[in-house]
Amino acid sequence: MKQTLKYIYERLLENMKFAEGKHAVTIALASAVIVFALNFLSLTAPFVATLSAGCIVFSLISVLYGFIALSARKVKIGEAKIKEDVKYNLMYYKDIILFDVETYVTKVKQEYNMPKAYKPDNMDKDLARQIISVAKVTSLKFSYFNLSLLFLFLSLTCAVATILLLGLAL
Repeated sequence: MKQTLKYIYERLLENMKFAEGKHAVTIALASAVIVFALNFLSLTAPFVATLSAGCIVFSLISVLYGFIALSARKVKIGEAKIKEDVKYNLMYYKDIILFDVETYVTKVKQEYNMPKAYKPDNMDKDLARQIISVAKVTSLKFSYFNLSLLFLFLSLTCAVATILLLGLAL
């Protein structure tokens, strides 16, 4: 069972690293949009300046969510929220976050055909606790990424509108 739990843990760590990489890219893009919008902030046309200011605000919110997600590490493992009639993927972070430690260990033992006589020890439970914690952090990071991406999209929309208005003015 330990090998199975270690494998799941390693896969979840890869997912978490992927989520952090996405945040790094989002932060870089939002920062570039801020620099772009600052060039148009001082223009005399009030609507262009307003769009540039909106672009900066949305980008700053995107960067803020990106940094919050990169620093997200603390989670609590609560009660299990699983339903008995549903088949869960025990390797998928969004399904794992629904389990508590005991339920997860029992489900892994059952679903992956571990010997019936096998009694999970403290290391199995600690690995399960780590798996659930990493799954929750990963889920949180992806949620913040979605919010960050939404504000980056709004920022880019303002930037495109600024370019179009300047193009029409010329």
